[in-house]
Amino acid sequence: MNTKSIILAGAIGLGCASLASAATQYVYMSGSTAARNAFYLTIMDGATVFDATPTVVAQGNSDPSKATYHLFHGTIAGADTILKAHWSGSEGGISDIAGSATEAFLDDSAATSSTSPGPFITSTVDLAAADNDVAFSRNPKAAVTGSKVCIIPFIWVKEKGSAAGLVNVTDQSIRQALKGFEVLAQFTANPADTTFVYVTGRDNQSGTRDNQFGDCGFGIFSSPFMVQINPDGSMKDQNPPFGAYVGDYGYSSGGSVATQMGYDLSQGTSVDVANGTGVEKFSVIAYLGRSDANTAEANGATDLTCNGVAYSNAAIQEGQYDLWGNEYVYRKNTSTPQATAVFNKLVASTGVSGHADGTLTIKLTAMHSTRNGPTSDPVHN
Repeated sequence: MNTKSIILAGAIGLGCASLASAATQYVYMSGSTAARNAFYLTIMDGATVFDATPTVVAQGNSDPSKATYHLFHGTIAGADTILKAHWSGSEGGISDIAGSATEAFLDDSAATSSTSPGPFITSTVDLAAADNDVAFSRNPKAAVTGSKVCIIPFIWVKEKGSAAGLVNVTDQSIRQALKGFEVLAQFTANPADTTFVYVTGRDNQSGTRDNQFGDCGFGIFSSPFMVQINPDGSMKDQNPPFGAYVGDYGYSSGGSVATQMGYDLSQGTSVDVANGTGVEKFSVIAYLGRSDANTAEANGATDLTCNGVAYSNAAIQEGQYDLWGNEYVYRKNTSTPQATAVFNKLVASTGVSGHADGTLTIKLTAMHSTRNGPTSDPVHN
């Protein structure tokens, strides 16, 4: 090869290397819907994850911090990077990184919308946010690395138009209601309360569900019997025309539960067709993360005390109100260098923990109690 050819080949090689180094790097994340607000704030602050505030495309909610899908674009350590998130639920996220499952993510051409029109691509997942330790998940032996980053509070609420006397839930009454229904008197101790109380909630991809089912003693992996309600307050028939109203009918996001909590059960169409003659009224309770519970309350739902204890940040921190979970970030042990870099930024003390707002999420350093998982009682420090 002559000198000119060698120089030309070297130039081409350097050009190819430059193009390769300039290629956009992608990181894919799924998991917790209850804690996505803290992750959104962390990613968008322009210093913790990205070198500067990234551009963001959000779909699925008019509030971008509550969106189902995110596409964040900026630079990380000078490298052009797109971080895509699909908030699919904690169990869903752990399952994604435990194997080779794929999730739907926004295509690079997607635009912000309050609905979720896409367009979408599919990809395997690098990182997951979870409201529960992987040891208490459906994939306890997953080859993943994780770190606890904050506390995620949960709360029971009752749907708009539910019985006025329904003000408290207990572990016993919750367990019974999760079996399909429970008479209102079990909640109120009033023998005259003979209508029924039903539960609505999340599907089996949810860490919120894991935490509540473990906390009340129902069993993390036990199958519940829950209902869904239509906007007119009627029970949703899941198998028309055969009238299947009660089953494991969970929602894929807390936002959907919060929306249902605003459907008024005092309407004429709100009659108990699942258990009774079809003329009786009924009540519905649900478990939600604090952020979604705030939305539910704005829609007309009401907070409930649990085992006689009212929700407050102080009651969570002292371990008196025990409906809370440990929030984790996990990565595949085979993550790409850029995904590992994002993971390290999220789990740093200045990461998600540093962005916990004290209400929707609580800093680990603010807690005066700890718990190993959803099946254990809080222990005061």
